[in-house]
Amino acid sequence: MLNRRTLLFGLGGALVLGCAGAAGRLSMGYAVPAGDVPLGLSARELAIVRAIVEALCPEEEGLPGGLALGVHQRIDEEVWSMPADLADDVRSAISALELIPLARFGSRLSRLPVDRRVEAFEWMLARAPRVVGQAANALKQMCGLFWYTRDETWAAIGYDGPWVKTPRPPPSSVAYAALLAERRGA
Repeated sequence: MLNRRTLLFGLGGALVLGCAGAAGRLSMGYAVPAGDVPLGLSARELAIVRAIVEALCPEEEGLPGGLALGVHQRIDEEVWSMPADLADDVRSAISALELIPLARFGSRLSRLPVDRRVEAFEWMLARAPRVVGQAANALKQMCGLFWYTRDETWAAIGYDGPWVKTPRPPPSSVAYAALLAERRGA
């Protein structure tokens, strides 16, 4: 005979299993292509950043796309070189931006088609709660900065390059490049 306690434990157990299944499903489907190596971000976070870069830095007439320029890998480098507490904040922001569109757009950000990703990102910038807009703005600024600082974009925007012709990357960039080459097997 079914009593109240059995019913409540049964429903509670079903709820726990359902939530665990949903959480597991939300963490599936993240892969980065060969050659992309997450050092400062997890593979999941790098996949999310790739989706953001693809939406915000598309290939346009005369301009290469952000993915082709490695903007996502440059963001990974930036996170890798940050102090731990700041890097944790950036990683948390990336994870939040991935899940915020679920309620309004029916899917996580990286699963949306590119045009819907742009729409979701614009919504987060303009209408989402302030902290979400700030996180979205920070990622958008990083994408823009690392897109427009590449030699490949300069001719298209009419910039003839920096006055200092011999670049001097900071020690963190040199260390990151060495570690990246090692992990890629080069």
